Amino acid sequence: MFQTLVFHEIRPKNELDLGQRPIKVADNYADSLPLALYDELSHFEQRIRQLVENGSHFLTLDDVKAFYLNGTTLPEKSILLTFDDCYQSLKKFAYPLLKQYDIPATAFVATGWLFDNPSPYDPAVSRVLAKSELADMSDVFAYANHTSHFHQRKGTTESRPMWETTDAFIADLKEANAIVPITDVFAYPFGLYDQNTVATLNDQGFYLAFTTKTGTNDHSTPRLELNRTIVGQFTPL
Repeated sequence: MFQTLVFHEIRPKNELDLGQRPIKVADNYADSLPLALYDELSHFEQRIRQLVENGSHFLTLDDVKAFYLNGTTLPEKSILLTFDDCYQSLKKFAYPLLKQYDIPATAFVATGWLFDNPSPYDPAVSRVLAKSELADMSDVFAYANHTSHFHQRKGTTESRPMWETTDAFIADLKEANAIVPITDVFAYPFGLYDQNTVATLNDQGFYLAFTTKTGTNDHSTPRLELNRTIVGQFTPL
């Protein structure tokens, strides 16, 4: 059994006090990250320290694959740490702390959002990193598919893979897989999906896919509908 946690933006309190801000991405998709998805930096630091001090076992994607492929037993308190979208705060705040504690993590990349060149950290927007900056953090982060240009939504019920044709979704998956090193693991954009989305991933050879449904995962959890608990500033320590 294991638990998966997902973080998005990590910011110091003085930045969170300024309120919601727009995202800034290379393909010009316009949206704003809900404040509930931000985690305060001091909370994040506390969370990581507590997990380490409580004897948590930090998983890699290879560990999770082996759990399902071989039916292996995982150590108690097994946790997979994940981060979505690759905002600048990932490099500025999360990476140094995880590196300090030698903790592996997974980042799900919307590759069409990545910029060609790095930019200075901008507290006024949720700006995504450049491609080269991901390579700089590869000693901590493994990178997997979060679509290329399909990380878009209509309200809170539908993501772009759900309204596009299957062929268009497959083309987008392949575009993202040309950039990310791990090509058989996926995270649903905004956690939104339907069974057609699941079937397409299965047909395209994806082995694991993560939702944003709260809960632990065991051998009975469908590999393409794994639970993943969102951690934000209102999540109790």
